[in-house]
Amino acid sequence: MLQDDLDRRIIRLLQRNGKLTYEEIGEVVDRSPSTIRDRIKKLEDNRTILGYSAIIDHEKVGIMADAYISANIPPDKSQSAVAALYSLENISEILRVTGERRVMFRARAATNQELADMIDRKIRPLGFTNFEVTMVLEPVIRYPGL
Repeated sequence: MLQDDLDRRIIRLLQRNGKLTYEEIGEVVDRSPSTIRDRIKKLEDNRTILGYSAIIDHEKVGIMADAYISANIPPDKSQSAVAALYSLENISEILRVTGERRVMFRARAATNQELADMIDRKIRPLGFTNFEVTMVLEPVIRYPGL
């Protein structure tokens, strides 16, 4: 669905701060709160806006291991393996990618050992092979919508 300039401005504001009120957005874009409410509802209804989330300091909740994992999966197992991967609590993002490995996903755990155990005990049995694990040293910018 095509958006106009107002929709794009509203989306950008919400990407930076999903807690903005209709009034606050309206002040920035010089529109009434009811116009903003209607525009946001339309963007939600047509699934341009898929949801809202909180940005968490993972260390404060005990997550010290954060990695992007690339792996291969046979085409005949892909759909069921990705669905099972999605059901794992520690997986926050799943991407189909080009290159030697077909799937990339983000996994988090309390420790590196817990992350390694999760790969060996929960992910490898799904049929994933040829793993490449890239550990995140520190987040530079962590905004899910941008």
